[in-house]
Amino acid sequence: MIHLKHEDCLNYFSDILKVLSSTNQHEEVFHLVVDKIVRIFKCQTCAVVIVDPATEYLHIENGHGLSHTFTKEFRRKLATGSIGKLLWTATPIVITDSEADPILTHEVQLEYAFGSCLCAPIVVDHRTLGYLYADHVQKNELNDQDLRIFTCFATLAALALNKSRLFEENLRLDKIDHETEVEKYGPFLERLNTNIERAQKFGERFALMLLDVDNYKHLALTYGYETSRMLLKELAGVFKSQLRGIDGAGRYGFDEIILLRANSSLEEAVDRANALRTLVENTTFTAKHIKTTVSVGVSAYPENAETIDDLLMTVKNALFEAQRSGRNRVFCFHSEQFHYHVPAD
Repeated sequence: MIHLKHEDCLNYFSDILKVLSSTNQHEEVFHLVVDKIVRIFKCQTCAVVIVDPATEYLHIENGHGLSHTFTKEFRRKLATGSIGKLLWTATPIVITDSEADPILTHEVQLEYAFGSCLCAPIVVDHRTLGYLYADHVQKNELNDQDLRIFTCFATLAALALNKSRLFEENLRLDKIDHETEVEKYGPFLERLNTNIERAQKFGERFALMLLDVDNYKHLALTYGYETSRMLLKELAGVFKSQLRGIDGAGRYGFDEIILLRANSSLEEAVDRANALRTLVENTTFTAKHIKTTVSVGVSAYPENAETIDDLLMTVKNALFEAQRSGRNRVFCFHSEQFHYHVPAD
């Protein structure tokens, strides 16, 4: 390798660590790792090869010196050979002369023939997530003396990937939308699935209410982004305060909250929706004492529909009718032939 000054190596690692500390996305870190390795080792090819946890196949996440076609089509099984040993035992591979061991060279080689090569495992918590690969056209240009610094780059790649996966897992596990403190739509939909299964099994009823803040865009333009966010959070708090333990609330859209009213008929849900509408109308929000109103669409099982898709479509259409009829309204479809409209007081 070309010997670098101590300061140069520190600068390279510092650049990567700055990005690693400021992002939960591993792609930018991978790009920097590959870029710095190419600068240091003047290598022909460099690649971050990752195990897909869903398929357990290897794929290239980031690379240099590889064709787009090769990168896109690269898909290898977790072999029992040298790469398999690397992945299972975290044992690095150093090939100083590709002609000395043609079998090992063939197993390791990516797209192009090389003279020397390094492979270092990407490991976190004793789990190998993939490996870092670099090769050089000349023999002995990559050797055991280069392995220490090369492994440090592999460790940075491992930390970035692990941080990204932990972040995604936390997002999946965190069921609360923290702008409103109600459930995210995904968990709410799971709750809705549970309720319809229970309703079908035990002959129960339930209803949905979809609430939209009237003139929210105008309020945001008038009072600013932060105040409009606080308004939405306080509105959601009003809705939540009127729920029972068996009910639910979810973030449906940017300024839309969806409520689940368990053990409720259509008429009962309309009454509750109208009570919510009146409560909002008579409440001031935020330190600026903002007044606003909501439009509400209502649908119920089994009066309006017997599937989740149909229930959601019905409640969206009902909300549209409430808005179309002048806002600050509650609307539901009483039957296929007749709709029930609750005007504002």
